[in-house]
Amino acid sequence: MAVAPNANFPSSRPNWYRFRVSTGWLIHVFKMATRRDHDDLLPALMPLLARDAVVIDVGAHGGQFARLFSTMVPDGRVVAVEPSGYARSILRVVAWLHGLNNVLIIAAALGSSPGVAILRTPLKRRGDVGYGLSSLRLGERDDRPQLWEAVAVVSLDQLVAALELARVDLIKADIEGFEPELISGGRLTLQRHRPALLLEMDQARLAVFGFELDLFWAELEELGYRPYRIPSRGHPTPHLSGPVTGDILWLHSMGPVQGLS
Repeated sequence: MAVAPNANFPSSRPNWYRFRVSTGWLIHVFKMATRRDHDDLLPALMPLLARDAVVIDVGAHGGQFARLFSTMVPDGRVVAVEPSGYARSILRVVAWLHGLNNVLIIAAALGSSPGVAILRTPLKRRGDVGYGLSSLRLGERDDRPQLWEAVAVVSLDQLVAALELARVDLIKADIEGFEPELISGGRLTLQRHRPALLLEMDQARLAVFGFELDLFWAELEELGYRPYRIPSRGHPTPHLSGPVTGDILWLHSMGPVQGLS
């Protein structure tokens, strides 16, 4: 999300996002409030998180990961970062319904430097909001109708400093190919706290934004991180065969969790 302030504001008149209650929104709330799609990660993540741990959920979407993390760190905090107003409207309802009092919702995107950018969210054929496909990509070409939204962009280091977080134990990020910009804006946090990283590594999405999977992979290793596979309902195992796509758990070689190599 290396977007300079005002760099990608539309020259034509866009369809700006405005919140409204719709059948599609109610369906999304119901799904996010009832589904538990990530419980299979519990065996892999539980050893990494104490009850008072701090988790940063980047790209919190409708809140499924925030719900999971909230139960794992009952005496800690979950910082749920989500730039989309539509997604946050669902996330806030889910947090209220489940009493997620340790979840702090942040209305921003995380990138390498501060600014303001346009978040584009496609509309599906029936008019439903495809909020899982929201993107900050400059010059995006998509024939589907879109909702546009001006969003703040801050760095991970700025966020951690502003919230005065004394610790960061885990960072989960699913931000449609902008993961390298998150890391670029969070080097101080990674060096100081050495959090575990749960990152989506997707060659196609990274390439759209000018990033190469092998270079990003090498950068994380240079920062002292080692990649681990996350088998279904299993414990992490070292990944040694080179860059691959998928959700990869990165643990710092000098971090608090040992014995997995």
